Amino acid sequence: MNVTNYQMGRRGFLVMASRAAGGAAMLGLAGACSGGSDGSGGGGKDVYQGEVAVAHLKAIVGAAPFHIAAALGYYKEANLELEPVSFPGGTETIRGMATGMDFGMPATLPGLIAVQKGQKDLRLIAGAFNKPAVVFLVPADSKIREISDLANKKIAVSQPGSITTYFANRITKEQGLEPGKNVQILNVGGPPDAWTAAKQGVADVAWSNPPLSDKLVADGEARILFETSDFVDHWPDVSYWTTQSFIDESGDVLKRWLKAQEQAMETIKSDVDKAAEIYAKAVELDQEVAKTSLQNAAEAFDLSIDMAGVEENLKAGGEMGQLDPNDFDLDKIVSADFASVKG
Repeated sequence: MNVTNYQMGRRGFLVMASRAAGGAAMLGLAGACSGGSDGSGGGGKDVYQGEVAVAHLKAIVGAAPFHIAAALGYYKEANLELEPVSFPGGTETIRGMATGMDFGMPATLPGLIAVQKGQKDLRLIAGAFNKPAVVFLVPADSKIREISDLANKKIAVSQPGSITTYFANRITKEQGLEPGKNVQILNVGGPPDAWTAAKQGVADVAWSNPPLSDKLVADGEARILFETSDFVDHWPDVSYWTTQSFIDESGDVLKRWLKAQEQAMETIKSDVDKAAEIYAKAVELDQEVAKTSLQNAAEAFDLSIDMAGVEENLKAGGEMGQLDPNDFDLDKIVSADFASVKG
């Protein structure tokens, strides 16, 4: 599956806006092509063609269903032709949706922040990966053994306002450190960028996510310093978002898309060998490492919306000063029309 990558700068925004306006060549995932969508159900539905915004498409295990759904023809069965566009963070993924992509998978926290900062049309329609997947790595030969050893060290994270920034700040504070004073938080980008920074000595610690973290540990290059799952129970790491406008115009397209994603999730759970073979090829990874990553992550793939986790994200945004949890109506943002809501 071809993947478009955007490192978003001013030029990137202009290029993407141009593509959204003029239309890009779509992946041939749906067979016969008719363009557009009629928003109706049934066998006579038109083929929907469009780009879908995805945070770290090749770098995080939460994006695995996109690769599997494409390879196994689930999009084709749903009359969808999708071109995934990979972004280096949740904030950039939301911006991609704002420039013309109808739906996507950002991290949950940046989606909530974007709503309060003015993108009132955004809607959270389903869970995607209902578990905190972020880990923090150090090189295998690093002298850093405990979080308390991070005094006067540098931590490479994703983008400002990202969950990686939040966890790096929160967890170091809990250990008595002061981000910006005796520990530095560096915004560098996705997991490969963060690991490069750690290997080259630009940073001492790198955020990561399976499957890359599993590969680095298996190869003996890295050690896990700490996992965010040790600090929070409920946390939808990434989730599926769209706009109210697209819900009103093409709600059936969203149902078809989510059904395809759910089929891929079920394949991961019921036939991990098949899923791992596809995933390993898509992200250029050893199949056994891919299998390990998918097996460990399987139960987190879930379309249900974990409201306790969404509220935890909201709390996190407040602690970061990115939003005001007291001025936020989740009932207006979370749509219950496409997936079950828990809690």
